[in-house]
Amino acid sequence: MALALDTLTEYLQRWSHDDRIDAAAVNLLIEHDSWLRRADFITAAVSQYEDAAYINWSKARAAFDAGEFNRSSSTELAVLDLAIAIGENRYRLSSMGAHNAGIITQAWATALSGSR
Repeated sequence: MALALDTLTEYLQRWSHDDRIDAAAVNLLIEHDSWLRRADFITAAVSQYEDAAYINWSKARAAFDAGEFNRSSSTELAVLDLAIAIGENRYRLSSMGAHNAGIITQAWATALSGSR
């Protein structure tokens, strides 16, 4: 049975609450307001049981790499790719100290500053 968006959002926030990496990736998807509405993404990557849900980042990556979401816009794909990469901890963000976290934050801010 498909969950309502608000219920799915609540479950994913509860699941990711204690892990800043999962929380960052989940919050990106929530704020983007597209992927958690899509049956193809939910089917490929979200596991639901009783009153809980979580995103299996490995399954999300496999579906992404297999082209299952290629009918999406380039920006939708970019947001999903980034969310998955964060969730997978691809960039080892969970182990960054304050200095590296600061310079990474600045690099992202610089890269995105011209896009508005």
